[in-house]
Amino acid sequence: MNKTIAASPQWISLLILLCGWLISRVLSIATVDVLGLDFSPGMLVWCQVSLAVAMTFCLSLPSWWLIINAAFPTAVFYAMALNWPPIVFMVGLLVLLLIYGAVFLTRVPYHPSPSKVHALVEKLVPEGSDQQFLDLGSGMGGMCLHLAVRRPDCKVFGIEMAPLPWLVSWLRARYSFIPCEFVRGDYQNHSLQNYSVIFAYLSPAAMSALWEKACLEMKPGALLVSYEFGILGQSIMPTYSTNKTGAAPLYVWRMGSNSVLTPMRSNTWR
Repeated sequence: MNKTIAASPQWISLLILLCGWLISRVLSIATVDVLGLDFSPGMLVWCQVSLAVAMTFCLSLPSWWLIINAAFPTAVFYAMALNWPPIVFMVGLLVLLLIYGAVFLTRVPYHPSPSKVHALVEKLVPEGSDQQFLDLGSGMGGMCLHLAVRRPDCKVFGIEMAPLPWLVSWLRARYSFIPCEFVRGDYQNHSLQNYSVIFAYLSPAAMSALWEKACLEMKPGALLVSYEFGILGQSIMPTYSTNKTGAAPLYVWRMGSNSVLTPMRSNTWR
């Protein structure tokens, strides 16, 4: 895969879907003119899906894009067959954009971290009133709200790019009178230098850039914590492991030490 495709597979995928739609329409018109055969709507969708899958495979996109580019036209076709009022689709699209629209820029989908992870991260925050915690991609605020309640000595911040999750988290903190602050924005434009512990539950696509930013900005001794996703090229082991097969690990790096923090192992997820 070349660098352009690797850096922007979401835009390449969108272009593939548009090209598949356009080519399938051109083929349909040409078939009518030359052979006198008219494609049924189902045949058009099948043609579009086949073209999208073929282009995705030829461009060597990751395997999950094959599923996405095959499923999206099919889902649109069957959704339109329901004949719901246009307002239903418009509202649905708006809600999806408010939650997942930032994925096209960040390649990080909304997915909340489980409550078990909140308890583990809580143990990593040092004691002291000068401690500051930041959740990168704080979603609807679960991690920050948990930590602010359990660790009132720590200043808790969350940053979220998607408008609707950020609004929900802000309202939860405000009307629950929980002392944590939620900022709407891109963490790439937010300085990391003042935080003792930074938590991230992002995606593999974002980890390399996060690691570079953390190395440049985080102070020595501060902890960078990642749930489920490691950093490509780093020889690391999970800080927390689990006895349950297939459970995701929690990775912890102590900045400036060139090593992974490993204070606890197994038995922490019971």
